[in-house]
Amino acid sequence: MKLKRAKVQSQSLLSRLGGISAFGFGVSFKAPEPERQVVRDVITSLEDRRALYVGAISEQPDYVIKSVIEMRHELTSGLKRVGDGSPAKEAFRAMRAACRDFLTHPVMQESGQHMLHQRGLYQQEEFLLGLGKLRSVFGQQVALLGYLYGIDIEEQLASTLPPIPGNESDDK
Repeated sequence: MKLKRAKVQSQSLLSRLGGISAFGFGVSFKAPEPERQVVRDVITSLEDRRALYVGAISEQPDYVIKSVIEMRHELTSGLKRVGDGSPAKEAFRAMRAACRDFLTHPVMQESGQHMLHQRGLYQQEEFLLGLGKLRSVFGQQVALLGYLYGIDIEEQLASTLPPIPGNESDDK
């Protein structure tokens, strides 16, 4: 079976950013190529982070926590490489803060090898809710960065992007 690599085109991301200010920059923002490369590097590393898109119930908490720690390091590295006035700086900070929020939740700190199987429903729910919140923040920021910097997003990571307005599935 051949793996299909679909991408979400950067210009189609504007419709997913309803109500979002691009940190003072209008639609005409043109990123300098070196900064664009930093953003592309960070997004590329996020595209390989299963914690952002694999079915949450299938994830092992310890692996998710390690992955979130690595994402936080990658975002810190990206922050060091972009200018102070960069819209990427605020997006990286928002994602890094989401990582910290996830990691400092008491349930994540008590995680063991089999947390989801040996702990109560409360811990399971808190883990899944925390992961959902993290994914939501990342999806919003990745959509913004992809649009501003003209970067296409791979299909797996694109699953975290906000839905296209009017294109929500009917689960009734």
